[in-house]
Amino acid sequence: MNLILRVFFTAALTGVFFVQAHEVLAQPQSQRELNGFALGQHNSAIKAAFKKLYDERRTEDGWIYRTYLISEKPFVYMSFKFPADDIDHAVSIQIAGDPTKRMLPFLGLKLGASAEDVRRQIGRPSETTQLTDPPVEVWTYQGRNYSFELDKVKGLSSIQVFGYQGFGEPPGLPTPWPEVRSRLLSNDVTQLMTTFAADAEIYHGRDVYGIDNSLWTVLSDSKSKFRRGLALVVLAIQDDRAREPGEANLRISRNQPVRHVYKFRPGSPVEEIVLTPHAGAFRVWEIRLR
Repeated sequence: MNLILRVFFTAALTGVFFVQAHEVLAQPQSQRELNGFALGQHNSAIKAAFKKLYDERRTEDGWIYRTYLISEKPFVYMSFKFPADDIDHAVSIQIAGDPTKRMLPFLGLKLGASAEDVRRQIGRPSETTQLTDPPVEVWTYQGRNYSFELDKVKGLSSIQVFGYQGFGEPPGLPTPWPEVRSRLLSNDVTQLMTTFAADAEIYHGRDVYGIDNSLWTVLSDSKSKFRRGLALVVLAIQDDRAREPGEANLRISRNQPVRHVYKFRPGSPVEEIVLTPHAGAFRVWEIRLR
């Protein structure tokens, strides 16, 4: 059986013979996550989540596209794109192939869903593009970062999130400390997924607890390295000396976003907690424990 591997390209779609625009209603907001992975995840974490690299392509302008197999039967793969100015962090996530149960739902959809299922869950696309190789129809939505490919026989054959269109700017002020504290104490994986940056790290002495798999896998496994670090954070912020930060200030670095830092007083088991703006919200990026 000939397996067709096709990855969305940034600049143009090949094999197009017509594009059709549609009047659209409000669709779900742009999405940061797909099949457990989050935009901004580090290449090392993505690599660790799969057994081996299936395909790698480099564009003339310096982008890197990496593809990994989820399974051969049914044939399902995931592709990640890394931009030339930051080849360590994924700016696009795609899952494609045959219908499978081995994926997390995306806005209520899985590969193999019908076109009617997609319309019901997402709404009518603002634009459709017909491709000839392979023969699929691409559905895109104005102001949203997700798109779908539909095969006339297999139904939904690809889902992609690309970039940060539709997220908007993060709030002018950082997340209030009581809310940050409440989120860190939560055991709800869905809430934790929105709380942490995709490359978050926890420091305790010489130990570093980072994201070393898909964000969902790491946060849903109480025995993962990151969750072990988070358990230390939970204990620390329940200490009376860490009930409130001593001050809040900004961290400004060249070629980096402006981050907000909650600093704790000497003697507290927490040194600082850093929030970074990402995908329209402030997220916990770094925690340092004493």
